[in-house]
Amino acid sequence: MNEALIASANALADATDSDVLLYSGNIERPYDDKLLDEISAAKRRANATLILCTSGGNPNAAYRMARAFQENYKTFTVVVAGFCKSSGTLLVVGAHELVMTPHAELGPLDIQLRKKDELVGLDSGLTVLDALSQIEEQAFQLFETSMLRIVQSSEGSITFKTATHIATELSKGLVTPILAQIDPMHVGEASRALKIGEAYGLRLVELSENLRPRALKRLVHDYPSHDHVIDRREASELFLNVRDASDLERALLNQMEGAERYPKREPMIGFLSQSRKEESNDTDNAQDDRFTDHEATAEGADVEAAS
Repeated sequence: MNEALIASANALADATDSDVLLYSGNIERPYDDKLLDEISAAKRRANATLILCTSGGNPNAAYRMARAFQENYKTFTVVVAGFCKSSGTLLVVGAHELVMTPHAELGPLDIQLRKKDELVGLDSGLTVLDALSQIEEQAFQLFETSMLRIVQSSEGSITFKTATHIATELSKGLVTPILAQIDPMHVGEASRALKIGEAYGLRLVELSENLRPRALKRLVHDYPSHDHVIDRREASELFLNVRDASDLERALLNQMEGAERYPKREPMIGFLSQSRKEESNDTDNAQDDRFTDHEATAEGADVEAAS
């Protein structure tokens, strides 16, 4: 890390009495343990500011990270300056305050499932349930339209009971082959997957108190696609404490060289700010233990846009 970045992180840390940390990359295990170890070993101040950039990942890991910040710090602020999708949004739910720059975007909390019978590729858990809903709606429309047309076309020669029976058989003929292709276990898996984000979100918001009424259900159920963009204007309809970056936060973000905008292939995890004791010394040696080998390697990796 360059000296300007360190100086900017220290200035923000001193002004807000916050440890300033970075997480840039997919949220996966065991990186949650790495972040927990960092906080346990090097917590210095009362509050925490996390610069977060991620395309998502494991909701269990995101929950553990958010809990670690809630339990170790008085207040927890997340700064988003680029991608923060899926499980990243879950981590944001645990924050007391959300900071979003004009480039920032959150995403819905619908959990991704592996596509049935495929080794690669993911689908939103909502896709399966939306398919069932569409089948139900189309079946009812076919039944209703068929029954009314039969009654009207017969000019009373066919009774309502007979018309209903015919319309029912027509609807069954359409729906039965489609339903035969649906795996009940996959439907159950999708339903349970969607409950993961909601269940974790409920636990996190008890402490953060930063979601508006019904916002969690909107994040889980109401968006048309998993990659739907939630910008700062819309985030203000979901979260109570949302603001633009301060001058000190912008100064730090300007030193990040892309890690704040696009997730790193190999996650970068660690403290950006120093302790006051470190600040008082020449910090060349003090930086050596701030990022372990895999983060140092990641610092030089190419930036990668969220998929």
